[in-house]
Amino acid sequence: MDENISTKENSTTIHILPEELINKIAAGEVVERPASVIKELIENSLDAKAKNITVEIKDSGKELIKIKDDGLGMTQEDAKLSLQRHATSKIKTDEDLFNIATLGFRGEALASIAAVSKLTLTTKQQNKLEGYKIESIGGQIISKGIAAATPGTNIEVKELFWNTPARKKFLKTDSVELRHCIDIVTRYALLHHNISFKLIHDGRMLLHAPTTLDQKQNLLSIYGKGLEKELLWVELIDEEAGIEITGFIAKPLAAKTDKSYQSYFVNNRYIKNQTLQRAVYDAYHSLLFVGRHPVAVLKLNVNPKTIDVNVHPQKTEIKIEQRDLVYSAMLKAVKDTLEKNSLVPKDNIGSTQIELEAKVPKPIVPETSKYQFEKAEQTVFEELNTKIEENDFVVAETNVSTEETLTIKETIEDRSEERRTFIPQTEKAAIIEANIKLPEMRILGQIHKTFFIAETPGGILLIDQHVVQERVLYERYMQEYLNKHIDVQHLLKPELISFTATQTVTVLKHPDTLKNLGFDLQHFGGNDFSLATVPTLMGRVQAQDLLEIIIKELSEGKIHELERIQEEIITMMACRASVKAGDTMTIPQITKLLKELSECRLPYTCPHGRAILIKITAEDLEKKFLRHG
Repeated sequence: MDENISTKENSTTIHILPEELINKIAAGEVVERPASVIKELIENSLDAKAKNITVEIKDSGKELIKIKDDGLGMTQEDAKLSLQRHATSKIKTDEDLFNIATLGFRGEALASIAAVSKLTLTTKQQNKLEGYKIESIGGQIISKGIAAATPGTNIEVKELFWNTPARKKFLKTDSVELRHCIDIVTRYALLHHNISFKLIHDGRMLLHAPTTLDQKQNLLSIYGKGLEKELLWVELIDEEAGIEITGFIAKPLAAKTDKSYQSYFVNNRYIKNQTLQRAVYDAYHSLLFVGRHPVAVLKLNVNPKTIDVNVHPQKTEIKIEQRDLVYSAMLKAVKDTLEKNSLVPKDNIGSTQIELEAKVPKPIVPETSKYQFEKAEQTVFEELNTKIEENDFVVAETNVSTEETLTIKETIEDRSEERRTFIPQTEKAAIIEANIKLPEMRILGQIHKTFFIAETPGGILLIDQHVVQERVLYERYMQEYLNKHIDVQHLLKPELISFTATQTVTVLKHPDTLKNLGFDLQHFGGNDFSLATVPTLMGRVQAQDLLEIIIKELSEGKIHELERIQEEIITMMACRASVKAGDTMTIPQITKLLKELSECRLPYTCPHGRAILIKITAEDLEKKFLRHG
């Protein structure tokens, strides 16, 4: 009996795993899907200084992944070691681990890929006559030797996850896996304009990004020429902080419906980082429409010692030591770029024409507009005895007698009882001077009680009257709020307001917030409050209606979201206090409002991201009317 007890005490349930199982476990961390394989192998090619990288896949990468490059290649000894775990040429000491200048460094990628596939590696150095070839199945080398090869390295990965069916079962549909493969090739193609990338799927070329002269041409070759006029160059160099930011963003109106057009690189490594992404979104603040996402391809260079890329086996996540400093630098870089560029969108009006038997030749677009922009005077037609409800083009009143008017009865037989008459008159034009953000414009009037129309060099501007004032009021009120000095209007007689019990709890919890927004509420007891002041911004909005909306927003928010909620409230207040579609505005009112807009920091969109101005060029109008030369 004692012998049995002794045997049980000496037995153990802990044991060392076999090497084959260890490799499969490691592969599970590194190789999540076919796109993971492509990422690791592309990074190896880039570290090998390849100038041409071709990726060929079959069955969305499940049947075959083939990466061919013209990089430095490997010696026979290095080729053999490359399939061993933790074998790498990138680092040697502990210090190297925190000063990584290459994309690969863990020495796990090839070994992990080989462990869950049937892999063939063929490599040849530039100065060698022969190449070297290794074949493995499940990480076990089955053949190796001299082989004919072109300079560089060629890796074929067949039947991925053939020996780990559980992992293969968790792969998504073919279309999803293919999308991930396209995505990772696209990311690195965007960064390296001096390297040619090709992606072939089932014999069909999906992506070809040839070498280009600069990053902008490279980006356009991948995303299309439609972005050419929308791209803005971003550059910030802070030598003292050791931070350099370069790349491209697009104007707010070119924003997309998802985040797939955003790529962030740190020291040439594609990464996913919330700090960088948040800085970009904060820079676009109030310029993006709801549900839209900016286009951004941005590269951050920092001292390798200030980041840790050894966070996740896939190396797409990093830790940044100077996170706040990097956030501020990225915010400033993007924000400054948006503020110093004109963000007025140009609209290409459609050209729906009736097809005639005789084809009209395509008009030649002149390099410079032949239409003159005259500041001094303009001819306006002023209307007498008109009903504004029927004709929504606003003009000034005049005292000219009926006999002096030019009637239009010759052209309209069925006249109304109240005739419309117009007189031509030359007067000083309402001019908005150009500044760094907006072009010079001459106000022509209001149409449909909704839009302003203005002449500008090279075309016309259509302007949404509601969003003009919404932007003006938003910036004014935000500035007042940030300065803790909201302009308020003291009510002649305090207004008694009764809230629900739930609303009362919120009001009593956020008295300072409400006061900072311009609402001075004194508790009378129970659910009754006395309202002494309202923000001057409110205009014609009913105080209680707006307060109830604000209180609802505050009640639904969490403490750390209070700043966001306050801004949403300011945005809402600016919207409700602005002129609406259907409001009549005179030329002087329009001029005053547009001058206020020209003084705004970002006079291109409303706080919700809708465009304020759209330009239609004279050349586009010529095309529409089939005018020649």
